[in-house]
Amino acid sequence: MPRSRLFAALALLLVIGGASWIFFGRHTGQAQTRPLIAVATLMTHPALTELERGLRDELAAQGFVPGRNIDIIDRNANGQIQLTATIANELAGKNPAVTVPITTPMAQAVLKAVRGKIVFASVTDPLGAGVVRTLAGEPRITGASDAWPYEPQMRLIREITPEAKRIGVFYNPGEAASQTGIREIRRVAAKLGFALVEQPVNSTGEMSVAARSIADRVDAFFLSSDNTVISGMAGALRVAIERKIPFYVGDSGTVEKGGLAAVSVGYYEHGRHTGQLIARVLRGEDRLPVIVEKGEEVSVNLEAARQMGVTIPKPVLDRAAHVYTSIK
Repeated sequence: MPRSRLFAALALLLVIGGASWIFFGRHTGQAQTRPLIAVATLMTHPALTELERGLRDELAAQGFVPGRNIDIIDRNANGQIQLTATIANELAGKNPAVTVPITTPMAQAVLKAVRGKIVFASVTDPLGAGVVRTLAGEPRITGASDAWPYEPQMRLIREITPEAKRIGVFYNPGEAASQTGIREIRRVAAKLGFALVEQPVNSTGEMSVAARSIADRVDAFFLSSDNTVISGMAGALRVAIERKIPFYVGDSGTVEKGGLAAVSVGYYEHGRHTGQLIARVLRGEDRLPVIVEKGEEVSVNLEAARQMGVTIPKPVLDRAAHVYTSIK
C-alpha cells in the first residue's frame, strides 16, 4: 500500500476510534462532556412542579441549556422518605457538577452522600435541619429556603373564618421541617388567641383516621410544613368536606388540590432563585448565601370553599394571586 494511502487509513481509524471512545464514555459515565446537574425530589406535588419549572426556565435564561451545554437528570422518591438515601447514593456515583435536592429529607440524604456542590430548594429550616451551619455561605453548599409564613397564614384563617377558635394541626414528629413548623404554629397561635388541637401522624395513610379523631373538637384544620401530611392530605380533605370543616394549608399547590386557602411562597419564583444559584455555582462562585424566601402569595380554592360551606371574603379574593375553581 502506498504510504499516502496508509497514512489516510490510519487517520480514518483514529477518527473512528476517537468518536467511539467519546460516544462510549458519554453513555457509560467514563467521560462527561457536559456538566451534569442532578435534581432529586421527594415527591410529585403541584408546588414542586412549579419550582422545577422555574429552575429550568432560569437556567435557560442564564444560558445553560440541557443537551447543549449541560445535562440534567431527575430522580423522584414518590413520597417514600426511605428511598432518599438510595437516590442520594446513586447520584453521588454519577459525580454531578451540582446536585439539587428538593425538600428537607432529600437535602439531608444528599448531604450525607454527595461530596460535590449542592444547591438545595424547598428546605423549610436549613439550620435546624442540619443542612447548613450558617446562612451566610459555606464552601460547597447553598440553596433557597421556603420557610412558611405562619403568622400571615393564621391571620388569614381569622379573616376568612373569624368564628374559628380551635385549630386542628397535623404533623409528623419525625420530620425536621415539621418540628420547626409546629414550634412556630404554637408561638403564633398563642399570640393570636387560637387553641390548638395537635394531631401527630407517622404516615400518609394515617391522615383520614387522624382527621376523624379530632373532627368533633376543632373549628378548622391546618397542615404544617410537613411532607408526610402534605402527601396524605387527600384523606383529611375528605373528612373536611364531609364534616364542613375549613381546611387550611400552607402552599398554593395544596390549595389547588383542595385546600381552602394559604399564604405561601411563590414556588415558580422559588425555582427561579434556585436556578440563579445553580448558574453561579456552575460559573465557579463559592460560599453563596442561602436565600430565604418571603411568603406573600394568597391562594384560595372556590370549589373547596363551596364544599366546606365557607364564603371567601371579597378583600381576600381581591388580593389573591391564585384563585382555583376546581379541586384537582
